[in-house]
Amino acid sequence: MAHQAPSALAQSLRRAIVMAIVTTFSLAALGGIIVLLGDIESEIAYQVLATTALTGVFSVATFCGATLIGRRGKQFGVITIGLAVLALALALWFVWAEPYDVDLPWKLLVTACLLSACTAVASLILLLVSNRSWTVRIALSITLFLIALGCALSLISIWFQSAWDYEWLTRLIGIVWILAALGVVVVPVSSLLLRPESAAVEPQTDLGEGDSDLSAKAVSELSPQSVRRIEEAARLADLTPDEFVDRCLTTLPDSH
Repeated sequence: MAHQAPSALAQSLRRAIVMAIVTTFSLAALGGIIVLLGDIESEIAYQVLATTALTGVFSVATFCGATLIGRRGKQFGVITIGLAVLALALALWFVWAEPYDVDLPWKLLVTACLLSACTAVASLILLLVSNRSWTVRIALSITLFLIALGCALSLISIWFQSAWDYEWLTRLIGIVWILAALGVVVVPVSSLLLRPESAAVEPQTDLGEGDSDLSAKAVSELSPQSVRRIEEAARLADLTPDEFVDRCLTTLPDSH
């Protein structure tokens, strides 16, 4: 199935989310600076500084989800944004209401933070991985599975204290997260280094020598601005430049 470029509505939504993130974090940062210029020994000073730090952290998570709006995996991006907002709300509630002596809110907070972190990392990987070769797709699927498995096993240990009595479970959680971290690093790097399948296809040889020279001349005469516009459009469509040009050419009417 051909990938569609983000619609104007999706681009506007993504822009609005980014503006909201920047505005919210700017206000929180301003509050933190004002506190640092005054008395930092009071309890409210620590609460304001904690609010600034938490807003910054979860703004990054929200931004990771916003980058998928209008692209492949946009539904996952929406989920990432929702979890980041939920985790931030719970964290701010802890900072200002201080329900430290209750066990359930702690579990809810840690659960929300863990889910937000996992979905943010997964969103970032989906954004960075533009190479759709079969090796990268398999590695991406394995990495996402390991992140989900590590998150599920960690949630078991959070909600069921008896899980810590099983040493094998603790070892398994550690192994899964190590492999997931390895995939988080390897998959995007592999996507950048490996040539996409479309680029690996040899050019057709049924063109005459004159046609080949003409095509080469046409490509060489493309302005840098045109090349940048093609690359930007391909990036928004989550395609390589070659795939984007090929898709556009297939939509042209048959000249025969």
